[in-house]
Amino acid sequence: MDYLKTFTDKRGSLTLLEFEKQVPFTVTRVYWIYDVPQGEERGKHANRLSYQYLIAIHGSVDVCLEDVNGRRTYHLTSKSEGLLVPPATWNELSNFSSDAVLLVFASHVYCPETYINSYEEFLDFIKR
Repeated sequence: MDYLKTFTDKRGSLTLLEFEKQVPFTVTRVYWIYDVPQGEERGKHANRLSYQYLIAIHGSVDVCLEDVNGRRTYHLTSKSEGLLVPPATWNELSNFSSDAVLLVFASHVYCPETYINSYEEFLDFIKR
């Protein structure tokens, strides 16, 4: 997880994200996830090609990532934290707070053929 540079004074806070430093890819798509009903989960897939960079710009969300090195869970709660998700990484998004807004920068446009939506298929993919 990256801690983004934040400046705070009596006027408020400013957090910046430098694409060549924290985001090591060209951003071609930006989207945000919000109004997720309590108990619902998102993600539950991997992408063969796309990098993603996640920031909880409001509220909180748990992000569970799995790759060839194992499984880790991150609790995103700060507007000044970002999480890089490389290709071939299974991701599960859960425990969204009622006010959560998750901002996502992606390296590729949406292409359903690049997604792995079955956990069993993902395990086979990373074994190769």
